[in-house]
Amino acid sequence: MKNSILIIISIAFISCQPKSEFKKMDFDTFEITVPENWNEIELKSIDSYVGGIQTSENDTLIFDIGAYSPDVSKNDLPLVFDKKSYAELNEKQKILLKKTKHLIVDSITGNIDFKNYLRQKSENVKIDCFKAKIITTRNKGFGTTGMYIDSLKGGDQNSNKTRFSFYGENLKEKTEKDFIKALKTIKLKKYCH
Repeated sequence: MKNSILIIISIAFISCQPKSEFKKMDFDTFEITVPENWNEIELKSIDSYVGGIQTSENDTLIFDIGAYSPDVSKNDLPLVFDKKSYAELNEKQKILLKKTKHLIVDSITGNIDFKNYLRQKSENVKIDCFKAKIITTRNKGFGTTGMYIDSLKGGDQNSNKTRFSFYGENLKEKTEKDFIKALKTIKLKKYCH
């Protein structure tokens, strides 16, 4: 009788435990803790290790580890367009642009304070044992959000550096918030431990 009561109490206790809202994804080189409903996607590359995550909001997050991984903090072109360059944008870009702080002018020459129209901002942080840049958008839903580490191995400009970038474009606000939180959980197993 005592065993039966103990079993019933144990089952009740286990079933009352809240399901974890997060899970660890292991990408060999690193692991990251993400929301439970995000899923790994496979991508192919020629000269680096790439992969990605599909979020519950249908946003795609891409990582790139290699010598030519892009520094996503350098995507910060100002949202200033002359009429010709504005006309070259596709309809989706024009719709997204309506929600941003941007400027359309007759000519890009002149007295424009381009800093007022930058797409993103960056912050220096520590991710595992590395200095990294976290990049967020100034206009929610428009621009690049992500992280960049200049060198996982290799030092000076003449050496073979291994860079790491992890980013998404035009992310929904919830995805951006969850992604930044997830980036800060990265453990670089092959480099720090």
